Amino acid sequence: MAHTYTRILIHMVFATIERSPLIHAELKPSLHAYMAGTVRNLGPHLYALNGVDDHCHLILDLPPKLALADFANQLKASTTKWVKKEHGADFGWQRGYGAFSMNQESLSRAVRYVETQEEHHKQTTFRDELESFVRLHGMEADPEFIDGEWKRA
Repeated sequence: MAHTYTRILIHMVFATIERSPLIHAELKPSLHAYMAGTVRNLGPHLYALNGVDDHCHLILDLPPKLALADFANQLKASTTKWVKKEHGADFGWQRGYGAFSMNQESLSRAVRYVETQEEHHKQTTFRDELESFVRLHGMEADPEFIDGEWKRA
């Protein structure tokens, strides 16, 4: 085959350090704008980005030559450095992340889900949300659930 065809749709989730409410209303628009630009510069196509005060969701199409772990580390490092420099805030992301594969048929539903995070979190906690994602994808959540690590079921 002369060309490479890939569609690597990922729903990524990561939390602020200690899941602290660090993404306040004044920071959120500029943080999300910076994150979106960083995602584009790193290579993925970004379909959606949103979150609440203690975590972010991204829906993206990962290029085949970009390792997911490298992408996550670069995005988190870049945004942490930017927030500290531009806003003088004590800011950081929790170690680890959730990354869940998706199919084309679920893309529009996932985008709507991310776009309505504020509404969603009026009814559920981040912990419950993340535990639901983990179970939906056939994994077992670590009982401590603090550092964001998961084990295969």
